[in-house]
Amino acid sequence: MTDSSQSPRLRAHACALVERVRYGLDPMVPMLLIAAVVGAVSSIAVEGFRQCMYLIMNLYSDHAEHLVVAARSLPVWERALIPPLAAVLGGLMMWAAQRWIKRPRGPEYMEAVRVGDGQLPLAPNLVRTASSLVAVSGGITIGREGTMIQFAALISSIIGRIGRADTAHQRLVVACGAAAGFAAAYHAPIAGTLFVAEIILGGLQLREIAAVLVAAVIGELTTQSLFATGPLYLAHAVPPVNFIDLLDASLLGVMAGLLGPLFLWLLDSSRRAWQARVNWLPLRMGLAGLLIGALSLVRPEVWGNGYSMVQSMLVDHWALSTLALVFVLRLVAVTAASAAGIPGGVLTPTLALGGAMGLMVSHLLLVPDASHSQALWTLVGMGSLLAATTHAPAMSAIMVFEITRNYNVVMAAMPACVVASVVGSLLRHRSVYAEALGLREHAEALGSEPHAEPAEAPLAPRS
Repeated sequence: MTDSSQSPRLRAHACALVERVRYGLDPMVPMLLIAAVVGAVSSIAVEGFRQCMYLIMNLYSDHAEHLVVAARSLPVWERALIPPLAAVLGGLMMWAAQRWIKRPRGPEYMEAVRVGDGQLPLAPNLVRTASSLVAVSGGITIGREGTMIQFAALISSIIGRIGRADTAHQRLVVACGAAAGFAAAYHAPIAGTLFVAEIILGGLQLREIAAVLVAAVIGELTTQSLFATGPLYLAHAVPPVNFIDLLDASLLGVMAGLLGPLFLWLLDSSRRAWQARVNWLPLRMGLAGLLIGALSLVRPEVWGNGYSMVQSMLVDHWALSTLALVFVLRLVAVTAASAAGIPGGVLTPTLALGGAMGLMVSHLLLVPDASHSQALWTLVGMGSLLAATTHAPAMSAIMVFEITRNYNVVMAAMPACVVASVVGSLLRHRSVYAEALGLREHAEALGSEPHAEPAEAPLAPRS
């Protein structure tokens, strides 16, 4: 048989093989490749936001990586003036966008994944990202990581649209971007995966979670390879815990479960009261910035999302009176920032408040003298208060392990987070993410109470 007669047969066999692969291959297999790309791009987007923040901070301080250190080094008048200026500028950007952009407010990434079509509008999200960037660079007591995650989700949404993904895969692409953004922001890929699984997807969807995990891992690997190494926080090594530690952790979980709903109620009631009295967004944000600047004159730890405060609590000695004062000041500051509608989130500020709570409890009731106990109860407090507000105990417990790479913390954090989540959900059925998930109308139909501003998801005021 000649080569010319074999050639059509070979081509036919090759075409048949391609068709079998095309139609017989599980759709999730190519999705894993897309998730890897989304993870890498999302981590670069997160780092870009972080570097832009450092550039803005360099305009007024030589300590661009630590807001509390920057605040402490400034003259008193600058420390009081920078937060309101940053807040007003961010508010003017949001106000202008609401007037000039045809679609000034789109769905948050959680809503786009859970109940939407995975489409995130470009212009309003860019404006909110820029507004949040200005605000957090000026020391406003709000979490920048929420903006980072939203920005990563926006980039992934664009990737999905370029690839002409159908609605189901478009939602999954955005979920992958959120997980990668979380992992890049906190250096916590497992917690980022559980964040999407527990909160956004509403449970462990095994087929989808593989792609989310790939995106989170690639996002963290990209961040470590190109920009940073090691855990988010440095802490003393925690030795293996015992049964007494588990009982203490459970006690801490109960206290966090009581505090979490009160914190959410404070955010909700303050937001409704403030936005009802001050309608113009730049003025509302400026007043919050003015309050934050004034509070920072008492303690510079009021500035920022709480990163520097947590790092200090993990390794430095804190007097009980100082802890209590900073806890109250930061609680007032983050409430004011969230109530004013300043774009950002409260996940990292919640971690800071939880860490202060855990350390105060250790001073009063537990074992305050050992360095490992200081790190242990700070981390357990962080995880338990986060679990009480998010109703996501697995994500919260794994997160406090990943941000320090202290594995033994999980043994105490897990029971504390479970107890805090149970108590918190009993006292307040809706988590801090309910509105961001597009569940507001459903909850109101069931007669639930109005909900507080979501934690890391929303980046635009609801008024």
